[in-house]
Order: sequence, then structure tokens, then C-alpha cells
Amino acid sequence: MTVVTYSDADFTQGIDPILKSICEKLQLTATQCRLAEDHYKAVGGWLEQDGSFLARYRPRIYPQGSLPMGITNKPLERDEYDLDFICELQIDWRETTPADLFSKIEFRISQHKDYKERMELGKRCIRLTYAHDFHLDIVPACANAAVGKGQVRIPDRELQNWKDTNSKQYVQWFNAIADRPQYYSNYHRDAEPLPSQEPFDAKSSLKFAVQLMKRHRDVAFRAEPDLAPASIVLSTLAAECYSGHSSVFVTVSEVLQAIQSRILSSPGRLQVWNPANRVAEDLGERWGKNPAAYEAFKRWIWDFGKTWHSLGETRGLKEISDILVYLFDEHPTREAIREDALCLGQGRQAGLLGIAAGSGLLTTESPVIAVPRNTFYGQ
Repeated sequence: MTVVTYSDADFTQGIDPILKSICEKLQLTATQCRLAEDHYKAVGGWLEQDGSFLARYRPRIYPQGSLPMGITNKPLERDEYDLDFICELQIDWRETTPADLFSKIEFRISQHKDYKERMELGKRCIRLTYAHDFHLDIVPACANAAVGKGQVRIPDRELQNWKDTNSKQYVQWFNAIADRPQYYSNYHRDAEPLPSQEPFDAKSSLKFAVQLMKRHRDVAFRAEPDLAPASIVLSTLAAECYSGHSSVFVTVSEVLQAIQSRILSSPGRLQVWNPANRVAEDLGERWGKNPAAYEAFKRWIWDFGKTWHSLGETRGLKEISDILVYLFDEHPTREAIREDALCLGQGRQAGLLGIAAGSGLLTTESPVIAVPRNTFYGQ
């Protein structure tokens, strides 16, 4: 096993701001969040409108996945973000079929001229595309409260059977671990509000770590996206392995090492159970159907661990920058590094810049070795 270690506090003090900046550039902007909320509420209002044929089923629409968890990432080489929502109908799943449930919501959306033009049908969702901003992926669901709070059933990919899930409780579980407020306390009529944009400085290191893991996954599996591990698998494993450390670098290190240990101690393939679903759900079930994807996941975890370890052992901004670009791609990494350099350049002019002992990184925090003022930062 590759032992993933982390360096001293001086190194993490220098690298963490860059890692956080990369994440900030990957997530939705405040403007995009407001725009997404406007569109989401409008779609919800249309689905829930009194007098429509869906009204008798008391539809409720609410966000799931990365948006309420605060871990949105811009897809690699695409303009649009994927934003996921549930449209839950209050109908007994035994009184309908997966295909019929899907068609009910599809038909209602198609009755709106603008939405009909934006609509694409996926295997499990109905997508509304807002070019150069985001997709709203709406997953039809029917309540299954008899099993437990928040439980719903959604059509499977072939619309032949049901799949049990509990996205509300999953969001609560993840955010509780990350010390975030729980967004959903009860049901209510109308589209539920999107969670407010979390202050960047208040984000948990767990959330940054998941964003970085998802980003490196996208980079590493660029040529073979069908083999890439699902985001919910990564967020679940990361949350289960999270120690509460405040450093982003250390959190990624500890998570990678813990996942490696779990793989080595697992008889057969790793089981990743949904902690919020009252019905047993192995989030990595597709690994059983596609062993090549599981082998690719294991290689990726080990390669990621080795590279992260080498990052912790590297000194010098040029060398560190090269590794970060390899992990997270040119954009947004180069921009984050440039902004960090600009910040440090301003610190130099103010006489606050120094070199953290043993790290090789410049810092404006408690410098040990003062750096003289210079008109040309980095020269």
C-alpha cells in the first residue's frame, strides 16, 4: 500500500489557499446560483401549479446531490453544470409503473413551450438545458414514506423497475459530518428553496477534498469516462474517512490512505453502502457488473495517493505548480496559482512576505525568513 503522508504545518499553510482557490473556481458563482434558483423555482411552479393534471399528486421538487451539499464542480471541457433535482409525486408506487410515472412528469413539462424546446429525455431523468450555464436534471419519484422519512422510489434506467433512494437524508448525513446546517427539516408545499451560497471561508475541508477528488477523477478518466467512479461513491467514502482536520491537504491525504486501507481489507470488491437509504443500496454496484471499472478505480486511488504524497514532499513553487496542473488540469489551476502569487506580491510590498521554514513556499502568515521588498514578484 502507498502510505499517503502529509508534510508539516508550514507546507499546508502554503498549499491550502491554492487548493481552496482551485475549488472556488470550479463551483457555481453567486450569479449562477441566483440564476439556477430562478429557473428551478419557475420549473417547480409549473409542475406544482394548481389546476394542472399533476396537482392531484401534490408534486414536490427539491435539489439533490452536489448543489445542496456545496460540492458543485464545473464539468471538464464543458460550459454547463449538472444540477440534480427530485420531483416527488404523492402517489403509491404500487398504483403506477416506473414508465407511467416518468411519462406523467415528462408530459407536464412538455406542456410549457419554453421547457419543451429545452427538454431532453435521459435514462432516469428529464433534462432542461440552459446553454452555457447549467442543466436541470429532474428525476421523477414517488413517495415511499412507509419505509422511512425521505424515502422515495425512482424509475430505473430501463423504466422497468423501481430503485429506492433517499436523497434528502443523504444530504443531511453528509452536511452533518461536514458541520453544515441541515437544509431539510420537513416537507412543505411549493418548490423548496435552494440552499444559500455558503461563505467560501466557512466551507469544511471535507467539501474542498471532495471537489478536488471529483476534479482529479474527471481529469484522470478523460479518455474513459464510463470507467470513472460515481460522485456519490467518492463523497460517501470521503465523508466516512473524514477525521475533521481543518487542512484541505491533510484531509485529502487521510481520505486517500483510508480508502486504500479499506480496499486492501475488503474480501472481493469494496462495498460502499448508502448510509441514508433504509433499503440496502450498494453505491458501487456497477463495479460488480463491470469489473474493469473497479480495477480502474483501484489504480486511480493508488496513483492519486502516490502523486499526492509526492506533492507533500516537493519544494519549490514551479515543481508544486506542475503537480497541481497534472492533477487538476491547466484551468483553473494556473489561474489559482497566479492569483496566489499576486496576493503574495502584495504582501511583499507591504513587507509581510516570508518563506515558511522547510516548505519552500512563500507565505504572508507568520513568516520565519523575511523576504525583502521587490518590484517584480517572483524574479
